[in-house]
Amino acid sequence: MVQSWFEVKVTYERAGEKGLNTKVNEVYLVQGFTFTEIEKRITQELQPQVTGEFNITKMERTKYNELVDSLSETADKWFKCKISMVTIDEVSAKEKKSSVVILVKGEDVTTAVKNLNKHMEDSIMDYNLVSVNESAIVDIFHYEA
Repeated sequence: MVQSWFEVKVTYERAGEKGLNTKVNEVYLVQGFTFTEIEKRITQELQPQVTGEFNITKMERTKYNELVDSLSETADKWFKCKISMVTIDEVSAKEKKSSVVILVKGEDVTTAVKNLNKHMEDSIMDYNLVSVNESAIVDIFHYEA
């Protein structure tokens, strides 16, 4: 079995300002093998924050090829960066265009692009940045054995 990334949307109540419960909708990225495992993990991770009802409203496998974290402590947003690369098919010697999506952390679009370029600088392939979009992901939970 291969580990995958799952995007999990949750709705729950947590203690807000002045002790009042606040209903929040958040998106998390969780690494694991099965939907059952992901449901258990997200419930465990968020349980300390939950003061009322907790619901998982959506869970789906994602196709992020890589995650690029930021060294900056002020980086608090995740950006979906789509890049295209041209490869040469060894058998037919024809060019083949392929796209990948890389999740990059940054303060804003500019720093996310800088972090992506720094990550890709050792790559032997040329690439083009197709799009950069801010994601709704609040936090990421890597797989724990």
